[in-house]
This record gives sequence, structure tokens and C-alpha cells, in this order.
Amino acid sequence: MKCFQLSTLSWGLGLATVLAGTSAMAQPLGQTPLSQPLQVSGTVNPTQTSNCGLLPDSPTQFLQVNQEFVSLDISVTGSSGITLLIQGPNGFSECHRASGSSGTINAPGLLSQGRYAFYVGNTSPVPTSYSFTISQN
Repeated sequence: MKCFQLSTLSWGLGLATVLAGTSAMAQPLGQTPLSQPLQVSGTVNPTQTSNCGLLPDSPTQFLQVNQEFVSLDISVTGSSGITLLIQGPNGFSECHRASGSSGTINAPGLLSQGRYAFYVGNTSPVPTSYSFTISQN
């Protein structure tokens, strides 16, 4: 399976720029249907306290769901304290945490139409390398 890789050091406005000591900024908007998985890798320096651990100032990725409902597989790999906050329309908010020392989150789900923001964070305030993937079923 091929992955559509969004570079963290390319394009212009609204792109992820990863610099030492700073948080990753949001990626361009992905849209469903996805012909190929969206994949983002980078380093996040989480600073904002939330009920889902410490998060960056800006989302890691945005996704516009254009169908009434879409089935997605969302995965994040990183350190053992990695977290994922998904925020969407109508107050939708869902937190996922890596279980145990695996450093992996697998979050299959059904999302309704609307715009979603995905934040990759950590349970501790240390820079964290991660790989984030969204694929459509």
C-alpha cells in the first residue's frame, strides 16, 4: 500500500514547520474520500495542558469529511506517553492514549460530515517524535 506523505518542511501557508524547540504547526487540509492514506511525521513539543495530556498550540492535521459518514483507521506511533485528541463538529471531542509502554494508538472510527482537527501530544512536556496516519476503509 502506498502512503501519501505530507512533508513537514514543505509548501507555504498552513504547513507543518518543525523547528528545534517549537511545536509543529497544522498540516494542510485533507479531504475525504481519501484515495491514499494521509501520513504526517514530525516532532511535537507539547505545551498546552488539556484533558488529553499536553498538546501543541496548533493541530497536527485537519480533515474535512465530505460524506455523510466515513469509516477511518487512525494510528499514531511515538513514545509511551503519546496522546491523540480529535475535535470535530457539534462539540465532538475524543481522547486516545497509548496503552502501556507500546507508544502506539490505533483508533478505528466512524466520523460524520464536517471538519476535524487532530492533535498529537504527550503526557509529559518533552519533545516527541511521531508518525500519524489516517486511512479510509
